[in-house]
Amino acid sequence: MGFLDKLFKRGDASEAEGLHADVPVERDECPHTNLVPKWDEPDDIGHEDKASRFDCGTCGATFTPAEAQELRETEAERIGAV
Repeated sequence: MGFLDKLFKRGDASEAEGLHADVPVERDECPHTNLVPKWDEPDDIGHEDKASRFDCGTCGATFTPAEAQELRETEAERIGAV
């Protein structure tokens, strides 16, 4: 373990969390419910309808405004809410 690993307490993840390296950890697919608007023009900032793209704040995926609108419309279905 190097100096930076000790400083930032980065060790073997299996030791730190009590996991075994040979047991896979299942991860669910990101539901993309945390969409953050991004703008190309400074004057457009704050106007969501003028966003050029939307980034998922959870996984980092990027979506067009049309894709973001579709994700928002189907959010309840995708996360299992009624």
